[in-house]
Amino acid sequence: MDFVIESWTYLAIDIVVVFGRFALRWKTGTIRGLSMDDYLMVIALLLYTAETATAHYVGAYWQGLANSGMTDDQRAAIDPDGVEYRLRVEGSKTQLFGWLVYTVLLWTLKLCWLFFYRRLGEGVENMSIKTNIGFLFVAVTFFGTFFTILCGCWPIEKHWQIYPNPGNSCQPAVSRLQAWTLICTNLTTDFYIMMIPLPMIWNARLPGRRKIGLVILLGGGIITAVFGGLRCGYVLQNSPNGPQLAGEWSCRESFVAVFISNTPVLFPLVRSYFKRLRAAITRQSGNTTTPGGSKSNGNGAFKLSTISTEGKRRKFKHPLSLPGGTFYEGCGSEEEIMDQQQAGTATNSVDTGSSFNRSGKGDDITVRTEWQVSTHQMDANEAQKERERAITGFHEH
Repeated sequence: MDFVIESWTYLAIDIVVVFGRFALRWKTGTIRGLSMDDYLMVIALLLYTAETATAHYVGAYWQGLANSGMTDDQRAAIDPDGVEYRLRVEGSKTQLFGWLVYTVLLWTLKLCWLFFYRRLGEGVENMSIKTNIGFLFVAVTFFGTFFTILCGCWPIEKHWQIYPNPGNSCQPAVSRLQAWTLICTNLTTDFYIMMIPLPMIWNARLPGRRKIGLVILLGGGIITAVFGGLRCGYVLQNSPNGPQLAGEWSCRESFVAVFISNTPVLFPLVRSYFKRLRAAITRQSGNTTTPGGSKSNGNGAFKLSTISTEGKRRKFKHPLSLPGGTFYEGCGSEEEIMDQQQAGTATNSVDTGSSFNRSGKGDDITVRTEWQVSTHQMDANEAQKERERAITGFHEH
């Protein structure tokens, strides 16, 4: 009963996360602004729901039983018309179905990452090549894994055979063939996908702290791989409660995988939203704003927020962009690009012929009365002619 509550709680959290992703993506753009990775995440959520229901059936309905964990004598003694026989047969079928759903879910999330990197690194050198190789790699490993799980025991009906003993490869709950195949293909694809953005992040002109933050943000597949290893470890133990433990850890891994796959999209959007909210609160409760867009600091000087050096310090080039490409702020998102472009427009609108001077206190910029000072230069002959014209004009009046 405890795991039933745990598994459905995981599902509820991921539903909130995925719908939050859609809400924020939709709010910052339109329905047309949604990308392939957004739509694939909906499919992943449906698959995760099916997997949670499968794990629930394994424990709540089939009592964690399957066609494994029995001696030959025990198999021969089971009545084909009895309750235990039915529980073990249905449990084995559910285990096989759970393996297949679990595989499709993980590889769907891998596609989400690849489409995300393709969208994020559009125009970046070699990024399209890396993602295209990733698509091919994911497709090959998916079909290899899927059909190994389904057809590694043939005919398929042997997956739920009780007597005679069908062998380890035909026992879905503890099959070493399925476990080792999934471990190898899952880990290799995860590591390849995580390596796609790492070279550019590491070579980017960023502080070490931000590099590490981006690596953690985009390298969450390591955590998923750890949970996958735990799941397959319980399968390889071939213990009596192995089927139940394998189902529980598959749900935990899928929960972490769905959650982490949404983090790179959600985190910058949430961060941007709170920054705008904080800025709005600051504007309402802060200093008085003049019609020209400057803020009075009470001593006759005006703070021009659009050309604050603080804003310039926070901007850095996104590690997935080439020189002259997209600039992100912090760990920024695509939606922040438009905000920064608008801010840049406002900055460029300031008259470059003005005379600025720093107040010496912080980074505020003050505008002094030297606005009327002419910067036109002339030599001595031109100055003499100007004086003569002025005198002539005066006498004529």
